[in-house]
Amino acid sequence: MTSSRPRLFSTEAVVLRHSDLGEADRLLWLLTPQRGILRATARGARKPGSKLGGHLDLLCHVRLSMREGRELHSVSQADTVDAFRGVRTDIGRLSRGLYMAEIAQRVSVEDAPAPAVFRLLVNSLGWLAATESPDTLVRWFALRLLTITGFKPELGACAECGDTLEPDDHVFSAERGGLLCPACRSQGADLLHPASLGTIKVLRHLARSDYPEVASLKIGGEERRQIERILRAHTNAVIDRGVRSAAFLDEIRDWPDVGPVPGGLRSES
Repeated sequence: MTSSRPRLFSTEAVVLRHSDLGEADRLLWLLTPQRGILRATARGARKPGSKLGGHLDLLCHVRLSMREGRELHSVSQADTVDAFRGVRTDIGRLSRGLYMAEIAQRVSVEDAPAPAVFRLLVNSLGWLAATESPDTLVRWFALRLLTITGFKPELGACAECGDTLEPDDHVFSAERGGLLCPACRSQGADLLHPASLGTIKVLRHLARSDYPEVASLKIGGEERRQIERILRAHTNAVIDRGVRSAAFLDEIRDWPDVGPVPGGLRSES
């Protein structure tokens, strides 16, 4: 049966990952609005003076002309829509951008429409370039991504029995998908994460608000730690693995003075 798709097609994309292929080519993992995750090659992209290479760096929002392939597509033309240089030239922002890109990839499907995920990532990279609260953005992004892909944690009722939660401290179970009431927390042998009343209020605020509404939100130290553990645990449970870029993000946070990317942004190995 002959495919109805054209062998040539155009799409917007964000470059999520790339690696070297052969002597001069580049292998790309792309997030696109209409076809979700695509893998593609860019022939000669690593050659000096390549017309493709400068447009296909990590986290760039690009417009591509591509040729259909069975397993790998190929890029024939590329134009930059937004290079997000404020993200890619600052190692602290870069580490957060890579984390957002990876979890967007992990919850998306190859060759399946993902317009909401694509738009969320593009908007968030734009905010990341300028925000004074990049960690708040990462937490908001993770929660919004989980919501639009159908994996939102239960924050309003007990994830086990469905009873409305009283305004109090509770615990969160990634295995059971949300907060637990006192009666259900003792059931099961899963790992439980503390969730204070303040943490729960912040999570609910993040879940119902757009980022500009929470950009200046002041979050206490203990609430930040609890929210981080809860969202990491839930995200890892959804994608059934750890997020590789989380270690890089955590390492960069511990640096005393985070500044420009040393030597500029280079290709992944």
